[in-house]
Amino acid sequence: MNKKPLIFFLVMFVFSAFFSGEARPEVLQEVTVKEGDTLWGVANYYLKDPKRWPEILKFNNIPGTDQNVILPGMKLRVPILLIKEHLRAARLIYILNEVKYRRNKNAEWMNAWKDMELYNEDGLRTLRQSRAKVQFPSGELLNMDENSLIILKPEKKQEEIDLLSGGVRASRTKIITNSSIVDPKIEPRGPAPDFKTKIKEDKTTLVEVYEGVVDVTAQGRTVTLTKGFGTEVKFRQPPSLPKILPPEPELDMNADLSGKKEPKTAGNISSDSFELDISAPSGGAPVVGSSAPRREEKEQTSKILGQMINKYHVQVSTTRSFASIIYEEIKPLNDKINISFKKHNFSDGMYWYRYAFVDELGLEGRFSQPAQFVVDTVPPTIEIETPMNEEEVDTEFVSVEGKTEANQFLKINEKEIMADSSGKFITAIMPKKGRNLITLFAQDKAGNTTKKEIVVTKVKHAVKKKGQKSQRSGFSKKGSTIASISLGVLTAVVILGVLILFVQ
Repeated sequence: MNKKPLIFFLVMFVFSAFFSGEARPEVLQEVTVKEGDTLWGVANYYLKDPKRWPEILKFNNIPGTDQNVILPGMKLRVPILLIKEHLRAARLIYILNEVKYRRNKNAEWMNAWKDMELYNEDGLRTLRQSRAKVQFPSGELLNMDENSLIILKPEKKQEEIDLLSGGVRASRTKIITNSSIVDPKIEPRGPAPDFKTKIKEDKTTLVEVYEGVVDVTAQGRTVTLTKGFGTEVKFRQPPSLPKILPPEPELDMNADLSGKKEPKTAGNISSDSFELDISAPSGGAPVVGSSAPRREEKEQTSKILGQMINKYHVQVSTTRSFASIIYEEIKPLNDKINISFKKHNFSDGMYWYRYAFVDELGLEGRFSQPAQFVVDTVPPTIEIETPMNEEEVDTEFVSVEGKTEANQFLKINEKEIMADSSGKFITAIMPKKGRNLITLFAQDKAGNTTKKEIVVTKVKHAVKKKGQKSQRSGFSKKGSTIASISLGVLTAVVILGVLILFVQ
């Protein structure tokens, strides 16, 4: 019998099994040991088969191999497939505003909290203007949009959820909706998937793929989506053919938020709101502050492969990574972005915004690169150190000194000067005989202004007010002090001489 074909088959089988995309690193869950508990106690509580306790030793630095060793408050990493299904936990690592959770077989929804554990069949929901981020034991992150409801299933080998309403963004999570299965394909050498799944009010499921490959299955039909494509799954219908997503907007980084050109500056805003013009793509991506096209032009240029772009989705965050989104909305494309800082409680500081296009089906493209702006409603300060208001002077020049914001430009009687890095400024003026008005005016990048005025009077011989410095008075005081010291020394010498004569 020729054994070569058999050996070749076995080698190829092992090779394919080793390099198969199904091979994934061991997924571990971290469990906290109760005070005074033993390794056997942990295995008996968490493991489906407590006799497999030695496998815990592979992933933890435990002294010895005694199953009765006490592990005071340790955190152990345990293979998730060994843990009882109802004890496998995901973790809620981020919440914004109002987020609720419901335990399995419990109808009551309660307020969720950061870092809480979520187990198999637990429910999680976000309300209006709320968001949440869940981390599975494998490290997979699931981002929930507002008004979303999911049922978690961390007991599966692959992360899995039921999406009942709203939308989620994920990488490796298998998502099951009322009409479809969305299954990312994990390729060993390919990019990690990045996709979004959302359910519309009419129960239609939309899937948008921004990276990697995702399979969408419904009614016995599977459509494979790659980067830049999406699909629509109507209730009880198969998925549509892949549709190209709207293009990613490109922001004109030299445009401020009012649409005016101001190179190399962040948009500083002193008012309580800002407006931003957004136009539909025209032979490419739109730019901030560009003039809006005519209606007939918009109808012609916003068509992309038969799809009409009719909305935009804008977000504002306090971080460039948009980990914390403080404002977002989806509005018709004909409208302008108008965000009221007072209404949404924007305090002074630095912010980032971005937006994406949404087509007539509801499919959404990638967000633009973040653009920065600064909310600044505090006017610059001006402190005048000299001269004092209503001071009388008899010199040819008067030195005007003080302090403002660092590197701030200001005008003193229409003469422009700049403060140094510490905010100090100094200049000189030539007063005329009589009363002279000195006006100081400062304006920051956001347009906030401060104005101060003082009056100095030029006289022949200035009479200093109480508390004002005077070189002459200083010299007089110094002369008086010297005279007093000399007189005292002379008096002491005379007295000493008299005492000497008296003793003799």
